[in-house]
Amino acid sequence: MTDWTPPPPGDTREQLPDNLLALIDVPPYTSTACETAQALETAAIRGEQAGDVAVWRDRLHARCRINNKFTGALCNCGCH
Repeated sequence: MTDWTPPPPGDTREQLPDNLLALIDVPPYTSTACETAQALETAAIRGEQAGDVAVWRDRLHARCRINNKFTGALCNCGCH
């Protein structure tokens, strides 16, 4: 075993350098939590368990890490 521990989510030590980011087309970032919350919002519109959906949607938005791990880009979800 080693004493190495990974940096926390959103830490700049895991972001790609600007010269490498310039080589790729980086799509707008939406966190997995916010993507799932948006899918739940769609389900709520269809009337499926609307009360539970709202609670879990809000929890997921609150859990969003906001920064993309590799690019440092902010989550583009409208909840922030």
